[in-house]
Amino acid sequence: MENAISADTLVELFDPETHIYNALGVMLLRPRRVVFIVPEHTFAVSCKYRDAYRRLWRSRGVVPEETVFVPTDTSDMMALADIIDEFSGESSVLDIEGGTPELYIAAGFVYGRSPGKFSCVRIDFSDMKITEYSKNGKPEETTRRPFTPEERARVSLSVDECISIYGGVIYSSTISELTARGMTKKEIANDASAVWRAMLRRSRKTWNSVIPDRIHCKSESSLDIYVNGNEYRLRAVSNLIEDLVSARLLTPRGGDPSRRWFRCRSYAVLFCMRKAGELLELYINSVADTVSGNGAICGVSLGFEGEEGGSDNEIDCIFTRGPVPVFVSCKNGKFGSEELYKFAAVTRQFGGSERVAVLVAPALGDGGGADGCMLPQKIKALRERAELYGINLITDVYGITASEAASELARATGSKNKKACERKSDASDDKT
Repeated sequence: MENAISADTLVELFDPETHIYNALGVMLLRPRRVVFIVPEHTFAVSCKYRDAYRRLWRSRGVVPEETVFVPTDTSDMMALADIIDEFSGESSVLDIEGGTPELYIAAGFVYGRSPGKFSCVRIDFSDMKITEYSKNGKPEETTRRPFTPEERARVSLSVDECISIYGGVIYSSTISELTARGMTKKEIANDASAVWRAMLRRSRKTWNSVIPDRIHCKSESSLDIYVNGNEYRLRAVSNLIEDLVSARLLTPRGGDPSRRWFRCRSYAVLFCMRKAGELLELYINSVADTVSGNGAICGVSLGFEGEEGGSDNEIDCIFTRGPVPVFVSCKNGKFGSEELYKFAAVTRQFGGSERVAVLVAPALGDGGGADGCMLPQKIKALRERAELYGINLITDVYGITASEAASELARATGSKNKKACERKSDASDDKT
């Protein structure tokens, strides 16, 4: 592999906040031995997650022959430097990405004292780049390069892999339910997009008012739905229904004036019709599929391994970009700050500090306070709270094309990573 780095021993600075990144160095370099230098006060945390690391390595066939977790007293800088020095050698690679400030300084001290003794790198998984520091201590000979395609593939994670690092389990998802009913992901995306286009002809507000009040499913196992109400009330939904029939998403099945029956083209169409917000989730899932290299899932129910019973943790959409888990909340109408807090808390539980959180909330772009829109002062407060919780916003999804939505989603998922890279780059420059 061109530009490949090889390591017999990989020395990692254990970071108690970035468990996904802790595990990725092994997947990238595939060393015979990996040594984690762990601050004493976080040693219990490393014990909690080491089995999850090994499960991930085992699934990829890259389990090191030896894995060592070394507790260290970060208050004694010289002793800390000696520990790092002990595991260094000609065939060793020291990765200075991650860790605590004390570990950063000690690693920099050891490398500065004897730069030719081992290789020193910074593996930046959020930006997919590797910095290789000069062995003779000359800054001008330090290089920084992007991952090769093979290296990217090695550290690219699925949603299941990201969630499992934190002890999480995916109980169910809308996508798995639809595929279990015989649909392919492409068919799901096509039908959701077709319903989306039909909805756009009548606006989100029409959809929100019609679906919960007038559309009813016969059962979860039937493709039949019915529209009920008197003639006056049905008039409000007739144009929307006609659009769906014209698009061949619904087929008339008869009925009387107060209850008209229709057959949905597929279960994806049925799911879009059974509640107003599910269309937005399925549409965003299809957009996320184009942004992620590993696929997206929506309507996800999560829990922790070993938990009894079901789970109250629900995420509208999850996908990955490389090794980064992205959690998306879709808010089709009004919502409050408590929902932002819950979203932020759940995503941190299952994605740690590496996670990216995105809120798709068209209501934040409405303004005016009329016709069910959110008042400007409420919108301002929610935007501020979202920024406080580290949640990126997309508010114009109803006014842009699918390709534009994909660009917006890619931008939202990349903004946090870029800032994190800049901060870590500054820190690593200081210590080396």
